[in-house]
Amino acid sequence: MIPQQLDQIVQDGTPGVEAHANGHNYAKGNAPLNGSVRIGSITKSFVAVATLQLVRENKIELDGPVSKHVPHIKDNRITVRQVLQHTSGLPNFPLQIGANKIDDIRNVHFEPHELLDVALAQPPTNAPGEKYEYSNTNYVVAGLMIQKVTGRPVQEVVRKRVIDRAKLKDTYWPEKGDKTIKGRHARAYALADMFDPKSPKVDATELDPSWAWAAGAMISTPQDVAKFYKSLLKGDLLERQQLDEMRKTVPIDDKNAAGLGIESTELSCGGVYWGHGGTIHGWASLGGATDRNEAAITLTALPGTYGDPNRTYQQIFKMIDTALCKR
Repeated sequence: MIPQQLDQIVQDGTPGVEAHANGHNYAKGNAPLNGSVRIGSITKSFVAVATLQLVRENKIELDGPVSKHVPHIKDNRITVRQVLQHTSGLPNFPLQIGANKIDDIRNVHFEPHELLDVALAQPPTNAPGEKYEYSNTNYVVAGLMIQKVTGRPVQEVVRKRVIDRAKLKDTYWPEKGDKTIKGRHARAYALADMFDPKSPKVDATELDPSWAWAAGAMISTPQDVAKFYKSLLKGDLLERQQLDEMRKTVPIDDKNAAGLGIESTELSCGGVYWGHGGTIHGWASLGGATDRNEAAITLTALPGTYGDPNRTYQQIFKMIDTALCKR
């Protein structure tokens, strides 16, 4: 079933797709088997795990004000939990820095405080804790908080506390200024302007991911992403109390709910899986796990670059559902 689903994605125009499901790797089109990919916002799950480890060590207070660690945040009502759960009301920044046009940001290096300054120049989207409103700014704040508390770069903290502990061999946070992807990987494609479906398709493989930073800069493989979520749910990365806090949710829509750096999604076979999606120029990924199964998928073009984006997203979720509902 899964090979046929992946075949259909490529037949519908996407250049390539690679996936991992319950111990098996798959690849179609231009994608190598278990090649390296930019995982975008799946990075948020890694940052949330590191944050909750620091909560366990009493270095961060989950329901305390994030302004204690990031003074740029002036609203003392905004808590660490709200930042991790996208209920802080902090406005998003990517459009304000021109991230919809890849060539405007491909070769630009952004410092985290630059991103935060751009975000905070906008009005809040809502009062703290009022509702879920996805914002990459939350994880720029989380990254700065981790650095303040540990005195170390967030990428080092995530590597030592999460990547190494989960024994992920092909997952890393690119070094400052690194626009390349290590290891075997496909070429990835995006529209020159993601808001203009008539804009030309461009090679998006190489770019400086600093604009996404702690909200989406990491590189991994489908196998490592699936292994990460499986390790997380098994309790290999967090103590039970922190894992339980991570899985306290607020609703996103009728099928999805937001925890702390992870989301729950209803499965066709009953129950939910826990994971996260990630998009960044050229790549679209989704990974997650249940108590018994794990899966991840990555496309080598953003949905909408080739074909109907809604159909492509439905195909991604259907493949994950197929893998995680396997008995």
